Amino acid sequence: MTALNTSALTSSALTNTVTVTGQGTVQTTPDYFNINIGIEAAAPTVREAYANASEALNAVNAALLAREVSRDALGSSSLDVRADTRWQEGTGSVVTGYTVSSTLTVALRYDQGGEDIIAAVVDTGNNNVRLNGMSAIVSDLTAAYDGARTQAWADATRAAELYAQLAGRSLGAVSNICEGTVPEVPQRSTMVRTALSSDSSMTIEPGQSSVSMAVQVTWLLI
Repeated sequence: MTALNTSALTSSALTNTVTVTGQGTVQTTPDYFNINIGIEAAAPTVREAYANASEALNAVNAALLAREVSRDALGSSSLDVRADTRWQEGTGSVVTGYTVSSTLTVALRYDQGGEDIIAAVVDTGNNNVRLNGMSAIVSDLTAAYDGARTQAWADATRAAELYAQLAGRSLGAVSNICEGTVPEVPQRSTMVRTALSSDSSMTIEPGQSSVSMAVQVTWLLI
């Protein structure tokens, strides 16, 4: 689907050119998705909190590796230790314990049985484990970008031909090309969808991801 909001007409007797911006958008299907797993453990001491968080993380890693998830697909993105406090009259802020938190990101293919892998993480039975969400990934956007560029060029050419016709002229050679990006329009994401099937098991679908490009082209008028 092509965005047709063309603009930026420039034509004068001095320059004898017309400049038009064209836009193009294509849909592509993600082939990977990341799941974000949060590990958080609280305890009276830092050592206990860290030990509990490590136990939870090791259980998650074991569950993932048991389902043949590659170690290369696992990545720890954060580690945080904070003191938990409360206000005590006459004393002020008092440390009551410590919380250790970590984030594990797992990259999975849509054909890898992601539903079973996520279920295995949940089934570790550790209350310190949280699923924070997932995000879709297109591993190679080359074809999608080229498709959007082709649509953007066709959009710009169509508009330039119309302007030239209205001016009683014809398009000549291209004198300048400038590629740009299209501002993102906030919309409800369809990149990752989950649904309950007839057997009440969760299924994960890739949905569609939009790729947009813009091109500003200047033609000589003849």
